[in-house]
Amino acid sequence: MKKLLPFALLFSLTINCFSQTKFEPGYLINNENEKIECLIKNLDWKNNPKKFEYKLSDTSETLTTNIEEVKEFCISNSQKYVRFTVGIDRSSNNIDHLDITGKVTLNEEQLFLKALLEGKATLYAYEDEYVKRFFYKVDSSKVAQLIFKR
Repeated sequence: MKKLLPFALLFSLTINCFSQTKFEPGYLINNENEKIECLIKNLDWKNNPKKFEYKLSDTSETLTTNIEEVKEFCISNSQKYVRFTVGIDRSSNNIDHLDITGKVTLNEEQLFLKALLEGKATLYAYEDEYVKRFFYKVDSSKVAQLIFKR
């Protein structure tokens, strides 16, 4: 019995330690350039999202929107995603799957890029299950990928 009590106590404490996704304050900017203050479900994305859930208030229903409907969204001033149409190199960095040409082929895609550093020059990141790429923008120039080819 003495061994069971500490185990039960430890087990009950670890159950409460698991974090849950929650709605956090943020904003989104739609295609009409309207800034909407809302609560966005923070999934702490490893891969850049293509859609996300939000609420207009704590008690309102959950809405889902996607990359075609939103230009930008930000969660708690910590995660900011901006929609761009960019050329992205999707070639593999895996040594077993490198192409022999060494040429960069950019595929034009519409993506949410995560803003890492903002200023006169802005650094963005994109990641999915296959690639991790970085992009940059200086002043009012177009967003371009930082190119590295093995």
